[in-house]
Amino acid sequence: MIAYTSLAVFLFSAIALVVPSGFSLGALLLLLGSLALLRTGTRGVRLDRADWLVIAAFLLYFGVTAGNHLVHHARPAEYDAPLRFVLAIPALVLLRAYPPASWSLWSGAALGGIGAGLLSLWLALVRHVDRPAASTNPIQYGNISLVLAMLCTCGLYWAIAERRNATWIILLATGAVLAALASLLSGSRGSWLALPVCLAAALYLMLRAGQARLAAKLMASCVIALALLWAIPQSGLRARSQAAISQADQYQRHHDADSSIGARLAMLRIGWLMAPQHWLLGWGKQGMFDHKASLVDQGLAAPSTREHTHLHNEYLDALVKRGVPGLLATALLYLVPLAAFAQAWASRPPHARPYAIAGVMLMLSYLAFGLTQAFLTHNNGVMILAFLVAILWGLARRPPTLVTAP
Repeated sequence: MIAYTSLAVFLFSAIALVVPSGFSLGALLLLLGSLALLRTGTRGVRLDRADWLVIAAFLLYFGVTAGNHLVHHARPAEYDAPLRFVLAIPALVLLRAYPPASWSLWSGAALGGIGAGLLSLWLALVRHVDRPAASTNPIQYGNISLVLAMLCTCGLYWAIAERRNATWIILLATGAVLAALASLLSGSRGSWLALPVCLAAALYLMLRAGQARLAAKLMASCVIALALLWAIPQSGLRARSQAAISQADQYQRHHDADSSIGARLAMLRIGWLMAPQHWLLGWGKQGMFDHKASLVDQGLAAPSTREHTHLHNEYLDALVKRGVPGLLATALLYLVPLAAFAQAWASRPPHARPYAIAGVMLMLSYLAFGLTQAFLTHNNGVMILAFLVAILWGLARRPPTLVTAP
């Protein structure tokens, strides 16, 4: 059964971006595999308090969101995204019982990152696509690419700590670079916000583990890479950053909401105006959309905000649509797994640390993504988070007796 879960975990990351909804295949295999736990004679697993807390965070998010949808008479399709967190629970239990081999996560992330980077280069250089995004949109593509880059970087930590051969280091380093390049070429500025957050956390964890030299090398590498990307016009880093500053300034000075940043700032303003009117239950998705449209019709909001179905901020979007309970459920969905992975890093044996660090980085990335994007309103955002938490949790809690060489 470990071979089965290893294959599913490998496919989850390896084809996440190069195949439309590629992550769904690995997730489906894990869900189907969990049916094996119903058979007598299969390996059982005793879930502890930490397991139940992560599961409870998933169930709470679904329960609050689904309950709010019932109150606001939402369309059946609106239940799809939160339901994915419930479907990830059997996968989590399966991975606790049959944790995959290490190679499945790291090689899948590396190949997924390499594939995303090469696809972005082809779209940019051959097809002349301004912001490569394959089968999704640039923001989601940039976010998921950055998650793959983060996984590959944690994989490098694993390869170095466990003294793996040079092949692993080359593979994971290539995956990290190309996945980061895919995020850069997507032009998704919101994705880039996760970098300083994850870097600060990585440096802190390395220093606590007594790896000051490795932390210094990481910091130096990041500074050099940033300087090079800033100096190269084709990277788009300088142009996109300067455009963001200019657009924000134009909104502050002239209330220009026709730009990307201007529209986001205008939607934040709308959200803060709407939230106090329905603190408990929120407006619901359709209610928010209709009220926003009425504000536009009355000349109280910019026309550029009409088309957006979310507020481009995960936390404000949850508050406006689902009230304070929705905001709390969203916060716990992020913070409970974050605390669980941090505790696993501190208390688990050394072999578990790379997976625990990857879990911390995943949750911090999503917290940062949420500042400029309601990622949980998208199927790929939900699937990557829910099933990657299950995968990393299964590996971080893997008993030493089940640790096998990749």
